[in-house]
Amino acid sequence: MEYNQMAMNKFLIVTAVLLLSTACSEDREPASPTLDIEAGKSVAQTNCAGCHGLDGAGKTAEIPNLAGQSSDYLVDAMHAYREDRRHHAALKDLIAGFSEAEIRNIAGYFASLPPVQPPPEVPIAGDAVYQEGADFAAVCIDCHGERGVSATPGVPSLAGQQPAYLIMATQEYADGSRGHTGKAEMLKGLDQVDIEKMAMFFASQLPSLREPPTFGDPGTGEPLTAACGSCHGARGVSHDPMVPSLAGQEPHYLVSAIMAYRSHERSHEDMITDKSDEDIENIAAFYSVQRAGVAMDRGESVDELAAKCDRCHGPLAGQTTMVVPNLNGQSREYLVRVMRQYRDNDRGSSMMHKMSSSYSDEMIESIATFYANRPAD
Repeated sequence: MEYNQMAMNKFLIVTAVLLLSTACSEDREPASPTLDIEAGKSVAQTNCAGCHGLDGAGKTAEIPNLAGQSSDYLVDAMHAYREDRRHHAALKDLIAGFSEAEIRNIAGYFASLPPVQPPPEVPIAGDAVYQEGADFAAVCIDCHGERGVSATPGVPSLAGQQPAYLIMATQEYADGSRGHTGKAEMLKGLDQVDIEKMAMFFASQLPSLREPPTFGDPGTGEPLTAACGSCHGARGVSHDPMVPSLAGQEPHYLVSAIMAYRSHERSHEDMITDKSDEDIENIAAFYSVQRAGVAMDRGESVDELAAKCDRCHGPLAGQTTMVVPNLNGQSREYLVRVMRQYRDNDRGSSMMHKMSSSYSDEMIESIATFYANRPAD
């Protein structure tokens, strides 16, 4: 009898706990609240339609289309503006006044709309870019050699060099900030896009394998390059878009450049300062005989570039946990602006910056045109 009473007491206690737990859980907000699409439409009509349209189509070319975007992506984007992870003063102030329920409802509303279909197709630049680059490069070959492979002592090769580095150096010669008599005049008339096309041409050329120079010892020079490799890459093949490759470079030029850094005629922190003339000749000999490749594959079409983007933004996106936007049918000008921001490290994504850091404006415009022409999903 006493045992049965104890069992009954335990049962009553457990039942009471369960009832209390249920009552408490009913007071909490549901884990997955129901979306109110009409409420989202009402808020969007008052606050968002002026720029993004009630149909989710950007009112100007630089304003993104929101219709048909992933609800999770739109929520994440609004949070980023509110928290100043994305910089836009007006949006930050606007979204600061929204509750979490309003943010979810707005996102749900725009996600429920049919995607904006792209306007008539805009042509995409193809191999013509490289041909134009070859035409612009013609002013350089007298000194730098056919295809940018220098055979003139003291004159650097341009073939296979990092395109972003070539663009930077050429711009500095063109505006006179990088001292070289006659270069500014030679480059006169070339605008930014012309310089980019020329750089893309040289970057796509394969450097020739050189014979050992008449000075220095490549074997002795190899261990002396330990410090150089941290920036210029293994065996002088750079994978940093702003750092030049040294592999296959004209050896006399390497000697003069390294000596200029040593004497501070060229200014760069942490560059060689403690090497003898003999050391420098050995380092130059080592790098000059290393095999180098192209920094940019001429055969890489816009379809191949877009295939890299599709790993996250395309058909395979559903296989990842990343929250990313759909690019198909998006405004071309908006895509150009955002990709430039990622490339220039003005928009917070180190992965996107690393991926696009070597892209020229021409490449970005081609990728943006590709996605703007694609039918929205």
